[in-house]
Amino acid sequence: MVETTQLIAHGTIAFFGAVVHALDSHRKGISKTILDFVVLTIMSSFSGVMFALIGLHFWPEQIYLTTAMAGTGGYLGIEGMVFIVSVIKSKFK
Repeated sequence: MVETTQLIAHGTIAFFGAVVHALDSHRKGISKTILDFVVLTIMSSFSGVMFALIGLHFWPEQIYLTTAMAGTGGYLGIEGMVFIVSVIKSKFK
């Protein structure tokens, strides 16, 4: 069971990773409007939280590892989720 404080901490780290990803996309010209920035931040934050929950499932006592996974997942965004799905699909073939 994930505690509320853990979820808030991991969600915050995922959010900051997502903001960095959105800023990077803005600098590259991918996200042009504030709406693009906000939507990309929300989607990337979700990705970071998913990475954190996976980490908390497998390594619940490794708080530094799981927070790093949250930040990395937030920064990777949708691309990170696509990678996870491809790894899972390859295991079921």
